[in-house]
Amino acid sequence: KKKHRRRPSKKKRRWKPYSKLSWEEKQQFDERQSLRASRLRAEMFAKGQPVAPYNTTQFLMEDHDQEEPDLKTGLYPRRAAAKSDDTSEEDFLEEAAEEDGGSDGMGGDGSEFLQRDFSETYERYHVESLQNMSKQELVKEYLELEKCLSRMEEENNRLRMESKKHGGETAETARLQQLELEVDRLRAEN
Repeated sequence: KKKHRRRPSKKKRRWKPYSKLSWEEKQQFDERQSLRASRLRAEMFAKGQPVAPYNTTQFLMEDHDQEEPDLKTGLYPRRAAAKSDDTSEEDFLEEAAEEDGGSDGMGGDGSEFLQRDFSETYERYHVESLQNMSKQELVKEYLELEKCLSRMEEENNRLRMESKKHGGETAETARLQQLELEVDRLRAEN
């Protein structure tokens, strides 16, 4: 009599780590997991056992109080009105410095501390991300900064020419100074 040897099924799925899945595969996986969890919760509830929510923050977001105050949205009306790519961190710092008190109760010094803390954290993260980049990614980033710098210089020159034509209107000179600061910042960053 011939001995039967078990072989692995040809239909068996190959396991892949979650981090290496594509976006569509991740979505399908998450959907399967949530369906499985809801089915298991329904079974547990039917048996009379205690049921915990699915391990996600969604239930927290649903229970979140919708009547929460709007934090500091009306304090920076100029910033909200401008809302463009040409505003820089310096502008935000100046506007934050104009504010005398904050929702944290620390006053102007507290907002300066928070802003400084944020800037330091942002700088640390930026340096870390640059260190983790490959040589090609760094070159690509450098080239993008060069493009941005050249665009700003072109716009700066164009505005200078326009201001000379119009006799130097105050709004355009302010815009010109702002662009010059942005160009200087990009040069320093570059």
